[in-house]
Amino acid sequence: MQHTPMQEYTIYIKGMVCQRCVSAVREALEQPGYGVTHLELGAAAFLAPAPPDMDRIAEKLEALGFSLLEDKQLQLVKSIRALVETVYSGDFDFPPQFRFSQWAAEKLQRPYDTISEAFSAAEGITLEKYIIGYRVEKIKELLVYTPATVADIAFRLGFSSEAHLSRQFKAQTGLNPSHFIKIRKARTP
Repeated sequence: MQHTPMQEYTIYIKGMVCQRCVSAVREALEQPGYGVTHLELGAAAFLAPAPPDMDRIAEKLEALGFSLLEDKQLQLVKSIRALVETVYSGDFDFPPQFRFSQWAAEKLQRPYDTISEAFSAAEGITLEKYIIGYRVEKIKELLVYTPATVADIAFRLGFSSEAHLSRQFKAQTGLNPSHFIKIRKARTP
């Protein structure tokens, strides 16, 4: 009896938005016998004999309301995520009157509408909401794990003012930045 070697494959999936989606995709991949090695929103890695039946996988995913991302779109989405990380990591030197939309269009050499539509189609969230969410998570991280002030963080993440940062932060989390400063102070002896 000859053993077929297993290889790991990664696929990118459009439309996954919650943990139930993760469970449904896991079940769809395990039914034909693929061994899932990693699964997160938007991506799955699994073991399969070379090559896996991608048409069958696509059919199963489509029956659940998901679809496989095409390579070009995947590359664009990865590039967009990388740009967001570059700009909003806290180390970007914001030029005067910086606009992410204009900067991204220049960097990716595509109209911003195309960039925004591709991101929304792939991720199920607008690029603007993704950026706000990314910035809010970065604010939390900086407030809890660094001695940075709210004013410093506002400057580092490209907010027009400390008040602007606080308003957006409260709108997204329901909490004031001071709540996370208290967490930092409780963590530090």
